Amino acid sequence: MNYKKIPKQCRQMKRLLFRFTMLTLLLVCSCDNNQQSVPIDSLMVGKWKMVEYAGGSVNALDTISFYDNGKMDYPFETGEFTYRLIKPDSLIIYNRDFGEQHYKIFKLSKDSLIRQIKRQRVYADSIDEPVNGEIEKYIRVTDR
Repeated sequence: MNYKKIPKQCRQMKRLLFRFTMLTLLLVCSCDNNQQSVPIDSLMVGKWKMVEYAGGSVNALDTISFYDNGKMDYPFETGEFTYRLIKPDSLIIYNRDFGEQHYKIFKLSKDSLIRQIKRQRVYADSIDEPVNGEIEKYIRVTDR
């Protein structure tokens, strides 16, 4: 038996065992999470009721509805509304006849939405300015 080859073979076996162990751990850890992620677009879809504005409670029945076709209802506003999610934390609401509002989303889950307006564009007046709006909190009323 040649003793010079044993250390090299041991090193190769150790490397092979290490790689196999790491691959097994990677597969086990990646398959361990049984939660299915929900795309952010589908989280937006539904009817939302405002429950807090600027840190205070809201008495009005202010609701907004987002649909999966990109349309939106704002019952207390006039116009035709659509929306678009830019990033997981950015929302733009378009009013075809008026302008657009850009929001920062602080939280979006299956039952709550927290947002703040950060920019507003008014088409008729050529206004395009940053805004540091109030925090708006909503709860989900329905899924569709």
